[in-house]
Amino acid sequence: MKQSFNIACRGSLLSLAQADIFTQKVLAYFPNVTINLLIEETAGDKEQNTPLHLVEGKDFFTKEIQDCLENGKADFAVHSMKDVSNEYFFQGNSYAIIDRDCLHDVVIFNADIVEKIKAGQKIIIGTSSPRRSIMAINFLQAALPKFHETPLNIEPQSIRGNVDTRLSKLNDNKYDGIILAAAGLNRLLRYQPAKEKVSQLLQHKKLMVLPLFECPPAAGQGAIVAEAKPDNKDAADMLERIKNEPLTKSMLQERVYAQKYGYGCSQQFGVFHLDTATTSFTYSSGMDENNQSFTEWDFDIALDVTNKQLFASTDYMKDFFSYRFLEMNIPDVAGKAVFISSHKAIHSNQLANNIAQKRVWAAGTRTWYELAKKGIWVEGCADGLGLEFLQKTMESPLINISKADLHIITNGASLQHWIDDGWNAAASYELIPTPSKEIEQAMGKADLIFWTSFQQYQLYKAYLKVNVRHLCPAGKTAKLLQQQGLAPVIFPTIKAFNTWRAKHITATNGG
Repeated sequence: MKQSFNIACRGSLLSLAQADIFTQKVLAYFPNVTINLLIEETAGDKEQNTPLHLVEGKDFFTKEIQDCLENGKADFAVHSMKDVSNEYFFQGNSYAIIDRDCLHDVVIFNADIVEKIKAGQKIIIGTSSPRRSIMAINFLQAALPKFHETPLNIEPQSIRGNVDTRLSKLNDNKYDGIILAAAGLNRLLRYQPAKEKVSQLLQHKKLMVLPLFECPPAAGQGAIVAEAKPDNKDAADMLERIKNEPLTKSMLQERVYAQKYGYGCSQQFGVFHLDTATTSFTYSSGMDENNQSFTEWDFDIALDVTNKQLFASTDYMKDFFSYRFLEMNIPDVAGKAVFISSHKAIHSNQLANNIAQKRVWAAGTRTWYELAKKGIWVEGCADGLGLEFLQKTMESPLINISKADLHIITNGASLQHWIDDGWNAAASYELIPTPSKEIEQAMGKADLIFWTSFQQYQLYKAYLKVNVRHLCPAGKTAKLLQQQGLAPVIFPTIKAFNTWRAKHITATNGG
């Protein structure tokens, strides 16, 4: 094997950070080689004034880099995966997906954003992406804190430039907020040549991490790909050693949707694939080439529903429990951040005002929206996938919330479960069971039962068939059912279950 290799990449701080990640992975396997940077200016770097979706052609952040492979100047080309079009992917070249950071988009706001909302002023959001312009702006209407009934005046405006350039424009008050990929910010905050500059630009900013299902990212967002010519055997062999196979499979799943609906900065849809501890799925949503909205789930559920009767607790959500609210002394809640497990948890103005002094995260978007109506700034949510899914994002350099920093606000029945898992937690309300003969009888006949909470199972488990199949969403409910020795069929989310149910369960078998 030769000992010196050239990497072609762009000259932005983020591209250099990604090249450094590639270099460190190579050196971990081949400590004696030398890696040299070959910086190339791309068409996208040269043209900084036109909105990206209006720039003609494709691969304007990658073509010049790939040309270095073709003409032999470089052994490797390193890209952001979302910049590589389907047409090029990869025309016979050897490639490796080597890393993927946080999937989410994040809105970075100037510190005066709450005052502008209260004053009813126009809010300018910088983004070059039609996908972000449509999805994020619609989401922010419901997610930003509400202080009056008048709808917010939010206007997307084009922004170009590298991450640090965009943050500088935000600092100069050319925008009230800008939308960026959280992955890029995390990488810059880990990359020593960029860390200080980016940290300073992020000082005194307010963050809002956009939820994956309402604002899905572009195909490949957050992933780094390296490629080499297959006849460059040393380079191709090195890629095989550092390739992340699970990430590569995820990327291929996402590219199916990019091939189906289009690829590039002009697209109005997002897609992501997730492999969690309990489920694996691909989700895509947005507008197709005919401006028709669509939502697609792809997940495997091995479940025979022939002549089976299903009971779905989603049809009886208000019938299981009533609520008794508890007094809470929020100053005694440990940590700098709180995770609100349900909108029921914040039941008084005093509690809302106290909670608002901390960094607030929510279990899902329903809780987020209800908190926003109370004037509370929510930084992000677990997308209904459970707090364990969210933990890596929260511990990232951009968010910087550790497990010790976070306090769970939940109900009395769930409190000990959180404490047993090592979390700080407090209860702000109690669940009061309201047993129902109708539910009892329906569950007794059911072959399949979809639970949305473990407490529902505890309330009615005595009435179930011995061989009933348990279904539930990912997250805490799945974990607690498993701890009971059950083997629940786990759906990604409640919405995923409802989509599957509409397709597979008919009125004749209990739907």
